Amino acid sequence: MGQDRVFRIGLTMSGAISAGAYTAGVFDFLITALDAWEKAREEPNTPSHHAPITAITGASAGGMTAVLGLMALGRELQPTEKRTASESTINCVLPSLYKAWVEQVSMVAAEAGAIDLLSNEDIKDGKIRSLLNSKLLDNICSLALHVPEPSPSVSPYAFLAEPLHVYVTLTNLRGIEYDISFGPNDMYHYRMLSHGDNKHYIITGIGNNKVAASNWAAIDPGTPLKISDLNLAGGPSPGWQEMCNAALGTGAFPVGLASRIQSTVTGNYQGRQWAIPTPIGAGTFINPVWPDRWGANQAFSYVNVDGGVINNDPFELARYSIKELGEDNPRTAKDADRAVIMVAPFPEGYNFPPTDSLDDGLISIIKSLIPTLIQQARFKPAELVAAAHPEVYSRFLISPSRDGGNTVSSDNIACGLLGGFGGFLDQSFREHDFQLGQRNCQQFLRKHFTLPDNNVVMGGGDTNASGMTFLPIIPLLNNTGVEIVEPNWPRMKMTAYLTLINRIATRADSVVPLLLKQEVSSGIMRGFASIMWKFIPFISLKSKVVNTVKLLILAHLILRDQIEDGLDSQFNPTDSNRLRNYSAQQRQILVTLAAPGFDLRTISGIANETGLPNDIITTTLNGACDLPDNAVHKVWKSDIKSNTGEACYTLYSRRLGLLKTLPLIGGVLRKIDSVSID
Repeated sequence: MGQDRVFRIGLTMSGAISAGAYTAGVFDFLITALDAWEKAREEPNTPSHHAPITAITGASAGGMTAVLGLMALGRELQPTEKRTASESTINCVLPSLYKAWVEQVSMVAAEAGAIDLLSNEDIKDGKIRSLLNSKLLDNICSLALHVPEPSPSVSPYAFLAEPLHVYVTLTNLRGIEYDISFGPNDMYHYRMLSHGDNKHYIITGIGNNKVAASNWAAIDPGTPLKISDLNLAGGPSPGWQEMCNAALGTGAFPVGLASRIQSTVTGNYQGRQWAIPTPIGAGTFINPVWPDRWGANQAFSYVNVDGGVINNDPFELARYSIKELGEDNPRTAKDADRAVIMVAPFPEGYNFPPTDSLDDGLISIIKSLIPTLIQQARFKPAELVAAAHPEVYSRFLISPSRDGGNTVSSDNIACGLLGGFGGFLDQSFREHDFQLGQRNCQQFLRKHFTLPDNNVVMGGGDTNASGMTFLPIIPLLNNTGVEIVEPNWPRMKMTAYLTLINRIATRADSVVPLLLKQEVSSGIMRGFASIMWKFIPFISLKSKVVNTVKLLILAHLILRDQIEDGLDSQFNPTDSNRLRNYSAQQRQILVTLAAPGFDLRTISGIANETGLPNDIITTTLNGACDLPDNAVHKVWKSDIKSNTGEACYTLYSRRLGLLKTLPLIGGVLRKIDSVSID
């Protein structure tokens, strides 16, 4: 009877950059819980229904997690205990996924001399493809492809569909042409290029639940892969290597990480399924238009960047993958028998601006254009229609939550700083987010991923406070019910921060000359730019760029309380002088001193920027001025006055040299060095 009661899951994992560590933690615990349930099938009182994963879709870091997680599953579950930098313990069942997201993908490798995002393995051929070293990601995928000895023989998982469908989104820079015909006999054509692409993989042998197989994805062209071909003695089959390249492609964040070249054939686009609500007649397909000279199933290639540029949350692919053909997914509490679970480390997205500067200047328009195009490309009106139903039990969200609160936000993950790149700064940030992902998934399964007992799939249970009886769709059995402790908030050591800045400067010194050689054809201009970059005193571009990056990172670390303050030996952890005990408003004041915009700040300037009252600003600055010199957040009050006679402040670590503070000569030196005051 339980075999007939199946709740299908479409798992989608959004783009996250370094917060892929959080997504990996969610995925690891979800698999742990599903596996524990299957192992307890024969025990008394074990729920007899099934909740297999039918399809996994992902973009950017989510797509990389989908592929690396699947490959880890193909090497058997391996319960492992990991020790963190703070000597705490993290238990996982997919250690290779943990290793990739937590231990390997870092700007500064834990082991000196090891490859990382700031080493130079990627530029040995003299070509600059990205600001960061993407060869590290190649190494991670190579390690994932490496067949362990002895070669594992994996039994199909009952909690995965057979076949399992995997989609990763890609931004195709070449584009695929589609035409709309007009006039009699299709005389005229309106031509369009689609750049929102995806790769579809059909995995057999990894799951054994055929009841949960997708009817929609089954007729969508894709690359068939056997799980047995992942573990061949001579190495995985070419299809698995191609899948790894797709993972690298979906995570190719523009400029930061290298673009990728994808190979495909026209057959992968013929008869492709479209996740749109408008029904297409049986036997009718929306097919591309190919060059006349191309033959059948023509091979071709294209350059791609991050799939999240156009489709960062591919939940529509997951939603359609769990649908019955021609039918809507049941959504009511009684009828829901399938759902999309979306893992979104950055759930807030972009908000409607409450005010607008209405700046119509050229530079302002250029700066606004790219985010406007990206947000419009990601807009999904069809999903808005589906979301309009007031009672929906067919979609669920897992997003970062801390301190037992109901608020989900990227503020709760340590990788959330610097627009998502911050997790690469320090391993402790990724350790925190992986464990938080596990905890959030556990709490989600316990409290939110539930259905009433009169649902078609469910039966029995305890009554909650509202008088309704809700049951977990995926029960927490055996050790999975033991609460995962919320990890302590991580803080980067100052020594690690300074090492990071030195490594950034070294990387810049390697990249910029090669970039000039690559992009500037004039030898004279190239020579002039090289001199400007490094050799001119006071106005060296290198020193200004590195200093700007240094201050920008420090400002973000202070704002989010993610850097140690240097006062461990002088104040106890609860002392109000500790940075960790500063309020959000106080840290906001410090950020104005750390940010690279101005060298010296006045109380009125800080008030204009933050909107905070003068008395709070004054009290905060005076208190921080009295801190020991080694405190990260110590403030320096200068003898220099602004044009309006106000006192000037900055962080003690940014204080001006003695000569710049002297009368007369100090003013000259400040002008030469463009010292700014606000």
